[in-house]
Amino acid sequence: MVASQTRYNLIATMRAGTSIAVGIVMPVLFFLGAAFLFGSEALGGNTPIEVRGAGETPDLRTFYVGGFMAYAIIYTAFVVLLPDMVDYRERGLLKRLRGTPLPLWAFIAARTLIVLVMSFVSIGLLALLALTVFDIPTRPAAWGGIAVFVLLGCLVFVSLAFAATSFVRNQSGAQALSNAIGIILAMISGVFFAPSLLPDPVQTVAQFLPLQPLANGFQSLYVTGATGLTVDLRDIGILAAWALVGAIVIALRGFRWQPVQQR
Repeated sequence: MVASQTRYNLIATMRAGTSIAVGIVMPVLFFLGAAFLFGSEALGGNTPIEVRGAGETPDLRTFYVGGFMAYAIIYTAFVVLLPDMVDYRERGLLKRLRGTPLPLWAFIAARTLIVLVMSFVSIGLLALLALTVFDIPTRPAAWGGIAVFVLLGCLVFVSLAFAATSFVRNQSGAQALSNAIGIILAMISGVFFAPSLLPDPVQTVAQFLPLQPLANGFQSLYVTGATGLTVDLRDIGILAAWALVGAIVIALRGFRWQPVQQR
């Protein structure tokens, strides 16, 4: 059942094209743009950047690799998924789906698998471009940590996206909300610049929001002298807590199959 639903939704996603453009192409373009613009030696891009609890990346471009891996996940699993789910609901597609034997868990599992596939493709492209364009290698041992953070990051933001559908009324509202959250979190979570440049209160709050631990986890795999599988249990714990929050909200408020605007 999950495999069939995953195949159907994957085909629909590929035909639409929008999700692929935003979830895969946009993070890659942002990475290349930021690395070329701000990672140059003239702008101080060769200065080591601190990664909380792990050490330092050799330069800003290396720091960006991990940051934009996290950025790719939040855009695929939240910024793109939330408006899509609200649109399906308001057009009555979920209502018709509800009339089938398909349970809610199978529907969520299928969407999560699609997000995982797209996230791995995007992150693979980022790692390939980092190597070929900027000569930034990804250690073989680091791929285990990358897989852990991709899986956990997707679970976190997919659960939060489904939870957010319970109080968003229409697609335009969902797009505004998801984009605003994505941009704000990216600005304070060490995606576009080092968190140390932010005021201390903002740094403190950002550490407990879902994107910063995810970005920090990816970036810790690229610090100078890193060996083996480097995974910060603090980052894992915060992400697991956010995944649980999203699941609880879904359970308590209830995922809506019926169009809200027609009530």
